Amino acid sequence: MTFDDLPKNFRDLPLDDPILRADVVDLFVGYVDRAEGCLAILLLDDEHRCVQPVLITELGPADPTTLGSPIRVMLDELRPPAVVAALGRQGSPLFTDTDRSCHQVLVEVCREVGVDLVAAYVATEHAVRELPEHLRLAS
Repeated sequence: MTFDDLPKNFRDLPLDDPILRADVVDLFVGYVDRAEGCLAILLLDDEHRCVQPVLITELGPADPTTLGSPIRVMLDELRPPAVVAALGRQGSPLFTDTDRSCHQVLVEVCREVGVDLVAAYVATEHAVRELPEHLRLAS
């Protein structure tokens, strides 16, 4: 399935299904945003339905050392119950060390702020892939 196949009521559905979740990420993280580098945060309600996508564009190559601050400010201010995050970038759909480092920053910031990180993705021109939970470092 791709975002072209999304059910019309996808905003009413919880993003607990990994296939639906990936397709929603595919919808909100466009090709140009992936090429220029971006971070998407899907704000979810307490039933994990998408309330609002937030897209930070033109980031260029991701930098885990600077990623935490804007995420922390946004999540601390908005306090959604849960989020889905996606890093849009150029290149191979295979996970990189930078992807894993950015994932860990997301995990740590969400933990600090008290927001449930439902899933994290890497979106390239070739694929949308969920970063496995086992890549998270222990608390």
